[in-house]
Amino acid sequence: MGALKPLDAAFEGFRIVRDKPLLILSWTGIYFLSLIAMVLILLLPNLGTLQAATHGGGERDIDQLLARFGPWILVVLAMALVLVTVLPGAVFRAVLRPQDRSFAYIKFGADELRMLGLYLIIVLIFSVASGLYSVLTLFALSLSGPVEWLVGGVATLGGLALVGWLFVRLTLAGPVAVADERLDIRGAWMLTRGEFWRLVATLLLSILFYGGVLLLALVFSLVSTRLLGGFSLLGELSQPSAAHITQGEAVAGIGLIVLQQAIITLLIVLWVVVFCAAPARVLQQIRGAAQSS
Repeated sequence: MGALKPLDAAFEGFRIVRDKPLLILSWTGIYFLSLIAMVLILLLPNLGTLQAATHGGGERDIDQLLARFGPWILVVLAMALVLVTVLPGAVFRAVLRPQDRSFAYIKFGADELRMLGLYLIIVLIFSVASGLYSVLTLFALSLSGPVEWLVGGVATLGGLALVGWLFVRLTLAGPVAVADERLDIRGAWMLTRGEFWRLVATLLLSILFYGGVLLLALVFSLVSTRLLGGFSLLGELSQPSAAHITQGEAVAGIGLIVLQQAIITLLIVLWVVVFCAAPARVLQQIRGAAQSS
């Protein structure tokens, strides 16, 4: 019997929601304000450029983005990198180091720098693995002759299996980096030995639970939009000429848009919480079982 309990681990994120709702609201507020700041940083200095670009095409290469937004796009990209490390780090600390009393467990320090380094290493691992697999697949296809379609299908399924296997085996790398305060990908990999299918079950249960949250959020969004007359308001706001819209309708429409964006932000935060808290709890289970044995 393995040390990992999939149901308990998959529910860890919802345990945080239940026990620390203010923490979820704090993370959502920080994310929401950060996203607004990123939009404003891009839009306010570049209103004239954006208006001209609207009539000039939709290229989105990095040189086009730099030409359109200037150095501000680099500021926003840096903020995005911070966001994708700060919240996972906060969730890992909330589970693994609950005694850490920083505001909402939010920091940008050594843990987050390790997370950035981990992301780069994982991207490199996946790139090398996919590159080697692609070379082997092309070689197999060149020798397959009339059964090329069969080899191609098997290769596609094999590629998906390889990506899934690597993802599962690297699942504990983030929690280990925060718990041990050092990058130890090999150690995290070894911890998953013998627990692969339980980890898969944990991830599948997390997806199932989060799917329920998405369904409830969709129902709430539709009901609230209908109650506030949002469909007709949003339709009127999207008209080329909005001169017929009253000030009250405009305020209500803007309020509805803000509400919808807040719901989307909350869903993003819950996604991060669910899929970061679960592996952190897995790490606790595995190490707790090792210490008690």
